Amino acid sequence: MHFTATVHHGPDYLLVEGSGPALLTDLCGFMDLVATVADKGSYRRAVLDLMAVEIALTFTEHLHLGAYAARRLGNLERVASIVSLQNRKGTSEKVAQKMGLKLRTFTSFAEGLQWIGEDLMAVPSAS
Repeated sequence: MHFTATVHHGPDYLLVEGSGPALLTDLCGFMDLVATVADKGSYRRAVLDLMAVEIALTFTEHLHLGAYAARRLGNLERVASIVSLQNRKGTSEKVAQKMGLKLRTFTSFAEGLQWIGEDLMAVPSAS
């Protein structure tokens, strides 16, 4: 099985789904994809659906991923990361937040969407 990413363009946010086994390099590439599509599509918010991703990162790799996400996605107003309960560590999230990225990680897709949609009336829709 391969790691894959699927992009869905919404009116108010970008949704990018990942699936399959992922190494740190795959997840960094995923962040690059999200950053590029969000920039070119003028998105201010993104949802990263990683529920179907098999993640086996070391503690240090989680630190690197959080820092990389903060650097690549720092222009976004909000980023919701949705992961499975067994993949929920919090390490990457904390690093990204400390570096200024407004990122929250959820184990419920509905909760992530609710948070990403808060205050959308004040945010122009993506074109």
